[in-house]
Amino acid sequence: MMEEPVRLPVAAALLSLVACTESTEGTTPKLEGLINPLQRLVTPARVCNAGGGAAGWRLELIGSRFTPVPRDALTDTPSVELPRISLSGPSDYTLPEDHLFFARTELMRMDLPTRDSTPSNVLPPGTYTVAVTNPLGGTSELEGALRVVPPPVITSITAPQGFHYSAGSPLVIEGSGFRSDALPLIVLQREGEEDQPLFTLTVVSDTRIETEVPPATPEGTYAVTLTNPEGCAVTRPQALTVAYAPLGTLSVSPRGGPANSDTAVTLTSTAAAFTDGTGTHEVYLVAPVKTDPGQTVNIPLYDVTYVSSTQLKATVPTCSGFDARPVTDPTCPGGIVPGTYGLIVADPSGAFGTLPASSGFTVSP
Repeated sequence: MMEEPVRLPVAAALLSLVACTESTEGTTPKLEGLINPLQRLVTPARVCNAGGGAAGWRLELIGSRFTPVPRDALTDTPSVELPRISLSGPSDYTLPEDHLFFARTELMRMDLPTRDSTPSNVLPPGTYTVAVTNPLGGTSELEGALRVVPPPVITSITAPQGFHYSAGSPLVIEGSGFRSDALPLIVLQREGEEDQPLFTLTVVSDTRIETEVPPATPEGTYAVTLTNPEGCAVTRPQALTVAYAPLGTLSVSPRGGPANSDTAVTLTSTAAAFTDGTGTHEVYLVAPVKTDPGQTVNIPLYDVTYVSSTQLKATVPTCSGFDARPVTDPTCPGGIVPGTYGLIVADPSGAFGTLPASSGFTVSP
């Protein structure tokens, strides 16, 4: 006797899905568009036949008169029969019922299975007509509404000019399935570090991309992940090893200076590695400043001067930090927090060296 109050409201809710139409018999839907939410302004919608997660890629169907009907409304297991969605083109395919979702009469969603979903289905690349058929009859087709593309493939990654610490290092990525009409997202990945996006890139063709490794990228071996705008991605593990020409063993003299004034120093290399006349040497103290004592940053030394292939002269901004010189406040409010810190030295040739804090420069209180 307690089943009726539960079952009847369920039936009423199901019937309300079709109550807004004049008739549930033979209503013909109207399909006006198909959208990949990752690229809402792209027509026809593009979708990759791989990736997409466990259910596949979520797509949206826009139109009118999408009309589900209640099924078994007066039983213990009421349900709704949704409009059928099918594709025709290089291959014919009908979406499983559990991959269809009704939002309102103007919007439905579907999860398109791929090679990597469960269940899996690999649609051949090409252009497809999409059809919506209401349960009680009536079909609407939209020709060329969907373009299926294969996932990108990376076959090689090369740095033809090697790596330059102080400037972007050209990088060439070759493969297939690249988008010449839209820029992909490319990131370098290494365990324990944040992803490093590559910002400067040109898609030369669907088989070649030219980009740059950003300046000062830490040395090490990186995986490279390329993601096309429609969502499909490829990762090539241990694809790129970033390494700079070494400057030899470095030392600094004097080994320290007071916090209330800047300090002139000499940097010496055991190798004849410093070059002259090809650009500017960059030297940084890796330390925090008083305005943000919890954040370690690269503080550039100023007046960096080439002396010889083994020596540079520079000034450590122990008092000025990042502030404009001269600093007239004797408390040096933007100066470097007292402590012992390492240095980074970059030669215009692209060579690179570090001086660890254990043998670095000490800022005294």
